[in-house]
Amino acid sequence: MHLPTNQKKPFFRSPAGWATLGTVPVLALGAFLLWPSASQSHAADALDASPDVRAKYVNRGLFRSGDEEPGDVEARAITGRVYSIDGQPLAGVQVSATSFAIAGNLPTTAASLETDAEGRFEMRLPDGSYQLVANKSGYGPSFVPAQTGESVSLVMTKSGIVRGRVLDADRAPMQRFVVDVLTAAPDSFAAPMPLWSKRFEVTDGTFEVDQLPAWPVVIRATAVDHAPAFSNAIYIEKPGDTREVELVLGEGCVLEGTVKDGAGRPLVDVFIDAEARFAGGVSEVSMEAASRAESDENGHFRIEHAPSGKVVIRGYDGEHAPSTVVVEMTDCKLAKPLELVMSDGGSITGVARKGDGTPLPGARLTLMQRAIGFVNVIADEEGQFRFDSIPPGNTRLELLHGNQRTSTSVRVEEGGVTERDITIHPTGQGEIRGRITAGGTPLVGVQVLVAANRGREQGLDIRYPVTDKDGVYKLAGLPEGHYAVNVVTSAKTEGVQVETGQVAVLDLDIAEPQKRSAREEVE
Repeated sequence: MHLPTNQKKPFFRSPAGWATLGTVPVLALGAFLLWPSASQSHAADALDASPDVRAKYVNRGLFRSGDEEPGDVEARAITGRVYSIDGQPLAGVQVSATSFAIAGNLPTTAASLETDAEGRFEMRLPDGSYQLVANKSGYGPSFVPAQTGESVSLVMTKSGIVRGRVLDADRAPMQRFVVDVLTAAPDSFAAPMPLWSKRFEVTDGTFEVDQLPAWPVVIRATAVDHAPAFSNAIYIEKPGDTREVELVLGEGCVLEGTVKDGAGRPLVDVFIDAEARFAGGVSEVSMEAASRAESDENGHFRIEHAPSGKVVIRGYDGEHAPSTVVVEMTDCKLAKPLELVMSDGGSITGVARKGDGTPLPGARLTLMQRAIGFVNVIADEEGQFRFDSIPPGNTRLELLHGNQRTSTSVRVEEGGVTERDITIHPTGQGEIRGRITAGGTPLVGVQVLVAANRGREQGLDIRYPVTDKDGVYKLAGLPEGHYAVNVVTSAKTEGVQVETGQVAVLDLDIAEPQKRSAREEVE
């Protein structure tokens, strides 16, 4: 099942029903995708093999004001609870939080801890946006983006198993390698961290993964002095099912080039990262290729053991927008010198507003995109906000207010300023209520994602009620319309119609089979 890196067929073919709201899995989440992982990621191990990181990249996923330095950002907590699919709290689950401290497309671990006997955790972090992943042997990993100050819940299902072998180009067993479980997301969302990662030292090249989620994933193998290898998409529908995979590691290609500014001057200390690019059915997706470098005093960089096929080279220096050059590597011997021009990017400016149109001072706004990860700003006392140094392309903008969000897509042009106000959706006179259970057991303190698509201009109207001690959630003040209701990080999503002055009742049991796909619910 080895997938050559120049594979041209669609990388993911999603079975009906696996794409879910609030889970992030993979492609084909459609217009309703809300968010575009256990051991800790091996990102730190990979960085050990890279040059000293002297680049001036600043983690913009933190909320800071004025002249605050990164170390001065206020610490706040993310709290939560982890459940099994049958509703039991899970103790001893490894929960890790990642941020984008090295580069906007490279998740790095910010904190990690284990849940207590009641499945609870509390993680204090600098105020900002993070991605959380929960891991426990025998369970599929659970994944959710979160901001400090929030309380989140994660649901874990029993896992299938992937067994395989990692070979070199001569088909001899590799003895030292790292295996990662990866998920994919559209470029308009932050790069997900590996869902699972483990270093193997064996004599026969064999490995086993017993922590797989309930959506398609890719197995990646990496080793020193070799290019990474990626499997086809693997989807294990039933817990306990097994798949076999074989991954072949070649030497890969050498990519050399020069980093320059817009005036043609070479730039020093630019962090360079390589990603493999694959066809994904709806659109292309990127997979981090664990190949990195840093430009020298002449702006020169050299990346060894890059995969063949389409490769995305990204540059980060903290003074320019993250910048990209794409190369198609069909024959490593024909590789030509690259030129990566660091651009100033574009800007987004606007006013955050309440549902009645008045400004929303102090609003928290987040941009997300694969190249930038998370970029957070706080609106001023007149509700005005501005994002600078954003790479061209589609970027997702979110406005947060209480337990409600508005999420929309914004197009950024090189050298331009996009004006885009964003409004928290107004209240109405409808209501949704229901009970969240797992095999009949009430789930306490679980997030429920309730979302309506208000159109291209108004964006997604997203609300997050939390269940009480009886597993009951209530959400009043809703405008009429069709809503998708999802138990966050579970595969259970169903739709409900809300009418003015009426109460819509929707109970969900996450242990029951999904009746219909999320795509069917929102089309």
